[in-house]
Amino acid sequence: MAPPSSHPISSEVRVGILVLNYHHPRETLECIRSLLIREPSTSRILWLENDADATWAETRSVLESSGIVFQVLDADAGLLPPQGVVGVVLNRENLGFAGGNNVGLRLLHRLQVPFAWVLNNDILVKEGNSHFLVCAAEARPEVGLWGTTIRSANGRSYSGGLLNLGDFSIEPVLDPGLLEGNPLSFVSGCSLFFRNDLAHQLGYIPEDYFLYYEDPAFTMEVRRLGLTASACLEVVVLHEESLSTGHRSPVMEYYSRRNRWAFIQRYFPERLRAQRRNVWYRFQSLLFRGAFRRAILEWLAMKDWKAGKMGRTTRALG
Repeated sequence: MAPPSSHPISSEVRVGILVLNYHHPRETLECIRSLLIREPSTSRILWLENDADATWAETRSVLESSGIVFQVLDADAGLLPPQGVVGVVLNRENLGFAGGNNVGLRLLHRLQVPFAWVLNNDILVKEGNSHFLVCAAEARPEVGLWGTTIRSANGRSYSGGLLNLGDFSIEPVLDPGLLEGNPLSFVSGCSLFFRNDLAHQLGYIPEDYFLYYEDPAFTMEVRRLGLTASACLEVVVLHEESLSTGHRSPVMEYYSRRNRWAFIQRYFPERLRAQRRNVWYRFQSLLFRGAFRRAILEWLAMKDWKAGKMGRTTRALG
């Protein structure tokens, strides 16, 4: 563990890289290692530890045995770590994706770090680094959000998604031209780069979703400012999807369904009536196929959305 830095160093730092950990310190460590190999001296890496009251003892042990030099930071008053040292921010509770990352974004804004790169902890950086993204952003100030090439374990490559207004399903998108030209497209939150002043202006990543749909919502808010989205395809990352929540887990299914309703209500309210009809067909189909757990989650998600119960749910989702 590194001693605290005694002098401000943020003036030379262009990018703060945020990696949010929730109960997967060893996988997060691999993400951090991939960054340390490739990142220039103008960036700093921050490990954001969600639910730290419960997880920090294990995470600290993993870090101490890794050989990586790290320094615990005070998010409200601390400075950035020196070059080559990973800064660790302890979020005592599980603040969700947006809330956990926003702690880091506020720290970067306070220290006047110009850019932020938000990465999922199940990412491995394979090509390029934050310098590529800084160059792209400075060359095109009309672009508010930048994605990268994201390669999933199944071989699919994408930078973001495209909303289908018929059923609000999402198709993967890699083409920067489509991201720039189609207002229904968005940059994926698993590799998301932007100016910190922009995030501050928007009130940071929307926290009421807790998990899922923050990235299309954030992109929509950026577009409302007259900016667009694009991708720097020279930066390539590998992504193991849904590490923290599990693929098609009850947690994933509940939050994705509840938050879809909130997203539609906020940005496409004229589509709500048709979606209400669709959900009852889907509910009946799930019951007919014997998918009772998924049917219950569908009903609970809609019930909680209608009641205005957003943020972290108190339901035991299993």
